[in-house]
Amino acid sequence: MNKLFYVSLLALLSAGFFNAGSHTAKAINNEAGRAIMAVVAHPDDELLMGALLSHYATRGVKVHVVVATNGALGQTDFFKVPEGKTLAEIRRGEMSCSGNVLGLEKPIWLGLPDQLLATEGKLQSQIDLLRYKIDSLFQLYKPNAMLTFGAAGMTGHPDHRLIGNVVTEVFESKSWPWKPKLFYPALPTGSINDKSWATYLTVDSSHLTVRIGLDSIDYARLGQAYQCHKSQYRESVRIKLPLFMKRVQKGQVMLRPFSSTGPLKNSLF
Repeated sequence: MNKLFYVSLLALLSAGFFNAGSHTAKAINNEAGRAIMAVVAHPDDELLMGALLSHYATRGVKVHVVVATNGALGQTDFFKVPEGKTLAEIRRGEMSCSGNVLGLEKPIWLGLPDQLLATEGKLQSQIDLLRYKIDSLFQLYKPNAMLTFGAAGMTGHPDHRLIGNVVTEVFESKSWPWKPKLFYPALPTGSINDKSWATYLTVDSSHLTVRIGLDSIDYARLGQAYQCHKSQYRESVRIKLPLFMKRVQKGQVMLRPFSSTGPLKNSLF
């Protein structure tokens, strides 16, 4: 998590949230033995969907988290380790700690440089490599459901937006034989004060047609997972953020499904 992401999260905490709704779809009973793959940008991004991932892990679903970058640029002013290899190793350990708490499979590390060398003019080559790696992982693990960031990246972070876009690009590039589904977790429009810039990070609830009910145990594990990421969050924030997620979500995670099904049309209207 870099300074931009940290500022975004603090802004969200102070933006003013209220009830996102109470309707929750009934859970299905054929979850055990299936697999979920969540593709994120940094080693701590799993927390943004951590309660949901833990929810399924405890129900017998294999939950894989793919971490695209090494997080080496995630220096914070309170954790006195500079950017670089040592910080990346610390964050790797924090991510493994969090995954254990949430009940996830071992993290899958793509090892790409933080920010994908964008400032060095090598972004395109990194995108090409990312695309290839994600395609290979889809074919190797054959997840039944895939999760990643939507257009706003949940926090507005450019890396989140980029990772979500590449995952979507790979997903929609072919018809996968095992018929997986792709989802984008999001906060509903109206859950943030309409005078806040963060309103643009939300999605209208009419698009969030998948709603997964969570319980206090899911959020308790999320709170424990936040405690693993000491390099990225001050102690006060590690306490506040899981409570913030619980308050905003009101017992359910809302997701927008990727969908291109339906009858063929010959008009835009």
